[in-house]
Amino acid sequence: MPAEALARRGVAGPLLEYYGHLGAVELPDLDNGIWIDDASSFAAQVEAGNYPNRLTGAVDDAVSVFATDGGGGMYALSHTTGCVYHLTAGAHTDNCYDLDETGYRITAESLWHFLEQLHARLATAVDAQHATLRETRGR
Repeated sequence: MPAEALARRGVAGPLLEYYGHLGAVELPDLDNGIWIDDASSFAAQVEAGNYPNRLTGAVDDAVSVFATDGGGGMYALSHTTGCVYHLTAGAHTDNCYDLDETGYRITAESLWHFLEQLHARLATAVDAQHATLRETRGR
């Protein structure tokens, strides 16, 4: 999907850059799992009304939801601060997601920091799996 079409759908700048170089990421076995949408899936989710574009309640912000976790949560990029929210509990009505104080947390100061954290968690998980395999083979 061209960047212009995503921009018309309200995609924040860092996501436009991400989608210009990368696509879907599916890591179902990392923590609870994480699924980052590709550009087409993102647009389809927004058009279907499955992703909010506004947070209300405890946070008032315009966002782009770009990923989900294995427990029903969503990851959203703030249009105002650039931080990444992990949305875990709220009421999704129309294009808004109404949060209380316990329904979210800021997981990263930027999309790039979020991706760096994801990379570090993945590297740790792979290292742990390799260590387990070495121990198993050594017996």
